[in-house]
Amino acid sequence: MILGIYGAGGLGREVFELAQAINCQKERWSQIIFIDDGVAIKDYRKIPIYSMQDVENIFPKEKIEICIAVGEPSIRELLFDKVEALGINLALLIHPDVSIPESTIIGDGSIVCKYVSITCDITIGRNVYIHPMVCIGHDSEIGDNSVISSFVDVAGNCNVGRNVFLAIGVVMKQGISIGDKSIVGMSSVIHGSVPEAVIAMGNPARVMKRNDKERVFK
Repeated sequence: MILGIYGAGGLGREVFELAQAINCQKERWSQIIFIDDGVAIKDYRKIPIYSMQDVENIFPKEKIEICIAVGEPSIRELLFDKVEALGINLALLIHPDVSIPESTIIGDGSIVCKYVSITCDITIGRNVYIHPMVCIGHDSEIGDNSVISSFVDVAGNCNVGRNVFLAIGVVMKQGISIGDKSIVGMSSVIHGSVPEAVIAMGNPARVMKRNDKERVFK
């Protein structure tokens, strides 16, 4: 089996290191490649970089699985849908040192990095990216395509919607929710629920404006 990392930027290189750690534990992929449709991608590791069109032409669908290595939730969704429409399997990557209880469900295409604490009765959707040093408490839900940055603490019984971006150091009080397509800024402390499609930040976190452009990185 071949692993295609869709996104050859900085996050893609981090995912490559995660895939290497998984392969060291038990060889899962005979080859790891990058997939990127950009025109000016540097190849830091001499790993082949293909366009998605190349992947379609070169690799049999049953011989490759793909994960999305892009930090923008809306683009994660676009690429995920593109891969799924092509009939290619989405790879689930979990660092070998992370323990996942049987009561917790993680969807296809999600990526869980090292030093993550995932406790019991949690539902993590499809194509979610969880950076290192994240803690997710019991009975919480993380929606599809969301990105949870390092040092985020999601308390018990919280609900994080689809296409949400939680920046570094966000802390959520137990039992609250964040609406779809919202962004929460660095080091924010969330004491009350956040509506959908807004940008919120601060301690306590307050809504600053609408997330009309659905972009984290300008």
